[in-house]
Amino acid sequence: MSNTIVRNIGTIVTGDCKNPLAEGDTVCIQDGKILYVGAAAGAPDLEYDTDVDAVGLTLCPGIIDAHAHPPMANYLDAYKAYDWVDNYAAAGITSLVSVGGIRFPGAAQNAQAAKVQALCAKNIWDNYHPSFVKIHAGAVMLHNGMDEADFAELAAQGVKVLGEVGMSEVKDVKEAARLVSLAKKHGFVTTLHCAAPSSPDCAAYTLEEIEAIAPDVLCHVNGAPTPLDEEWVKQLVQSGKYWFDCISNGSETLLVKVAGWAAQAGTLDRMMLGTNVPSMSGFSPMGLWIQMAAISQNVDLDPAMAVCMASGNVARCYGLDHGIIAPGMSADFLLASTGSVMPDMLSTLAFGRVPSVAGTFMNGCQGLTKCKNMAPPKKRPVITRLK
Repeated sequence: MSNTIVRNIGTIVTGDCKNPLAEGDTVCIQDGKILYVGAAAGAPDLEYDTDVDAVGLTLCPGIIDAHAHPPMANYLDAYKAYDWVDNYAAAGITSLVSVGGIRFPGAAQNAQAAKVQALCAKNIWDNYHPSFVKIHAGAVMLHNGMDEADFAELAAQGVKVLGEVGMSEVKDVKEAARLVSLAKKHGFVTTLHCAAPSSPDCAAYTLEEIEAIAPDVLCHVNGAPTPLDEEWVKQLVQSGKYWFDCISNGSETLLVKVAGWAAQAGTLDRMMLGTNVPSMSGFSPMGLWIQMAAISQNVDLDPAMAVCMASGNVARCYGLDHGIIAPGMSADFLLASTGSVMPDMLSTLAFGRVPSVAGTFMNGCQGLTKCKNMAPPKKRPVITRLK
C-alpha cells in the first residue's frame, strides 16, 4: 500500500461543474486513488509514505486535452517535432483524448485498416506514457463497408470512440447517421467535425445535417480554424443535446461567445477544450491555458468553471477515471502557482494570464517538477519521503 498526504493547499479546484471548489486544505491518496478531500482534521489516520506540503498552492485536476489526433509515436511528421507529448506534459497537460488518428503518413484508408489502426493505437498509448501522460487513443474513423459487426468487434476490445465524422471516407449524411447510430448501440462516444472544411477532403455539415447525424460530441465549434454560421453554433451549443469542444487554433472571439451562450443556457457542463494537435496550424501545448484565460477574463463566471472545461467535463464525456478531484478518482493533479502579479492560479486566469504549474502528479506519484513552457512559479511544494 502506498499512501500520500497533500496538505496546506490554498484552494482545491475539483473539475466538477456542480461543485467547482472543495472546502478544505488536504487531499489523501491511497494506491494511486484519491481517498479523502477536506480539512486536515478529518484526514484518515494512515501510515503515509509521502508528505507533500503544498505551501498554499492551488490544487486542480491534471488538465485534459479533449481534442487531439495523436499519431502512433511521440513524433509529429508534419512539423518534424520530436517529444511532442513531453512538451504537453511540460505545460501541465496530463492527458489527451484522441478523436481519430488521421494526420500522419500511412493512416488507414479503408475499413479493415481503420479497425487495425484503432486497435494498434489503443495498445501503443495504453502502454506508452511519455512524461507520465495518459493518451486515450484508438478512436476509429468511418469508412465505406463498415457495419454493426465492426463496432461490436471493436467494443469488445476496448475501443469506445468514433473519430470525427466528416474527416474520413464516409461523408454522406444518411450513411453517417446510420453508422453513428450503430456505434452508439455498442457504447461508442461519437464525434463529428462541426466547422468549415479544414482540409480539401473534409466535409462541412449544415445545422440540419448535424441534427440528422446526431453525434454525441460536436468538435471545434469555434472553427478549425473557420467556424460554421454563428447562429447555427449558438443553437447547437444551447440545445443541451450535445457535448462540444473548442480548440486553440479556432476563433478566440467565438470561443468567448460559445462560453457565454453555454452559461446562458446552462450547458457549461458540456463544454470542453482541446488543441487539435497536430492541427493545420501546428500544435500548442499552452493552448488549453490560453483558452481558459480568455474565457475567465471575458465571461462572467468563476475561473474554476473554465478549469472544469479542461478536466472534469472531458472525464464525464469520455468516461475517464481522472479529471475530477474526488474520492475514488485517479490522483492526477497539478499544484499551481502564478507567474503574474496576481496572487494565485484562479485570479491569474481571471486576469487573462496563464498561471504556473509548480508540479504534476500522476496516479499520486510526482511527475514533472518543472513546466518549461510556463513562467517559473513563485513557490514550489515541499515533498518529503517518509519511508
